[in-house]
Amino acid sequence: MATQDAGPPTGTAVVEGPTPGARTARLTIKTTVIADDLSVKVVPKLALTIEPETSTPIQISSDHDGTASVDLAPGKYRIKSIRGLDFESKHFDWDVGLEVKAGENQLELSSDNAKIKASDKPSRVTDELSTHYKRLQNSVVTVWSEFGRGTGFIVDPAGLILTNQHVLGPTDYIAVQFDSTTKIAAVKLLADPEKDIAVIWADLSAFPNAVVAPLAIDSLNEPAAIEGERVFSIGSPLHQRKIITTGIVSKVEPHVIISDIRIDHGNSGGPLFNSLGQVIGITTFGEQGPQGGGIAGIVRVEEATKLLADARAKMAMVAKPGAALLPVEPSTLFPIDAIKDTLLSEKFETKHYAFGLGDFEIAIITPPLRYRMERESEIKAGKEKAKRTKKSPEAVQGTFRPLDDLKNWEEYVGGYQSIMLIRATPKIHETGGSILRRSLVAGLSQGGYGGPATMRFKTDFYRMRLKCGDKEVAPIQPGKIAHVLDLHTYFVNATDATYEGFYTYPPGSISPSCGQVILEMYSEKKPESAATKMLDEKTVDRVWEDFAPYRKAISEPAPKP
Repeated sequence: MATQDAGPPTGTAVVEGPTPGARTARLTIKTTVIADDLSVKVVPKLALTIEPETSTPIQISSDHDGTASVDLAPGKYRIKSIRGLDFESKHFDWDVGLEVKAGENQLELSSDNAKIKASDKPSRVTDELSTHYKRLQNSVVTVWSEFGRGTGFIVDPAGLILTNQHVLGPTDYIAVQFDSTTKIAAVKLLADPEKDIAVIWADLSAFPNAVVAPLAIDSLNEPAAIEGERVFSIGSPLHQRKIITTGIVSKVEPHVIISDIRIDHGNSGGPLFNSLGQVIGITTFGEQGPQGGGIAGIVRVEEATKLLADARAKMAMVAKPGAALLPVEPSTLFPIDAIKDTLLSEKFETKHYAFGLGDFEIAIITPPLRYRMERESEIKAGKEKAKRTKKSPEAVQGTFRPLDDLKNWEEYVGGYQSIMLIRATPKIHETGGSILRRSLVAGLSQGGYGGPATMRFKTDFYRMRLKCGDKEVAPIQPGKIAHVLDLHTYFVNATDATYEGFYTYPPGSISPSCGQVILEMYSEKKPESAATKMLDEKTVDRVWEDFAPYRKAISEPAPKP
């Protein structure tokens, strides 16, 4: 509920009553109203006046929990609201008489003893889906794995969470994030790849505000979903969390629900709620049409019934994951002005960001480097166009501005994250058999063409470790991405697949204060044996300087609204 205008001091007050020196009574006032959905709402910052029969009135206001306490002398009083309360198209006013006696006294200002009339203040138009969203948003979490992130929802107070199996993939890392600061480890209990359902387990004590999403029970008298019914989902698309999308049920199949609700990347694994606020399915896939829109496929929640029962039985055999907080993406985004300055600079050295490490090619990617590389071709093209048109006095100048689409609004959708990425790509080499074959052919033909070289990846990425001094830096996400090689030319024949490492780290992970920064790479072939490199001083300084605009942004006070 919105708070009232700032008024008199809140909390506990001591005042002179009808007989000074005889303040032996304490009055506690509780302020509540009944909302349109019949829930009870407390009223914080409600300004009140307490009027004794024979002395000067005093003012007080309710605290953040809707209560106010005051010490008085016994006697008769009138408790009145000063400005009243505008809430859900109604205006509430109170004028209540009360005889205060020695000791503790209680008074509730509520809808029952308020004077209620239509509010002169325009009210916002919402519906029951908005009310359900507010009530259920804390049942939804962001699910992290090595292969990306999606959505999940809490189905059991013991910490069981449903999501899609494809959100997890063959990951060794699972975490769930409740809000911008609370992220903890989770463990997979069971999965059904055919139905694309997985059950994971987390310790909900880390987030006391978590709620359990109610599951719909399908019956002949009360179907879980009805064709044409309004539905909504809560998910984590792109860089956002707890986003509501709405639609209708287009078709109800025995195992799947078809809807026109939009499912973006990151929404997979989230709940689909019916108009009663009950989960009827797990959002699984979306198909976009050529002009936008499309359909969404939702696995019916009944498909998870047996899997949930088996997962509850398995809990006793699995170690419960801890509730320790894991690193999260910084809430302060990288300043857009610093990105533009980087893009417009004449020189930008990239040699200190990339190097070899064993059988891997390593790239350390900071926000300035990322945006410089993404926009390099546009910047060069813009400069060439400017040179060309400058030679013609009649030419219209300044029509091509490649930075115009770098808008401040992107900051609000997570477009400029203040994170550091380390990418580890396995090197490619010619196989020994290919070298021998081509050598023999070339020798027999006296130096002629020996055929295309057969190329393969030298290794497969398994994991990496970054150490600042003696301390290992925990990644925000230990990611992996598939790298498929399928190239056939006159000179090269290459068909292979591997995983690259793509780890996300907090902005201060590489710093001169570390003393030394060590990077360790592990392959699938040798998962316990690392290729190690100490980063040179120029690389450390370059990375550290790239985040100077971010450090300045977090050190400056936030602008006043």
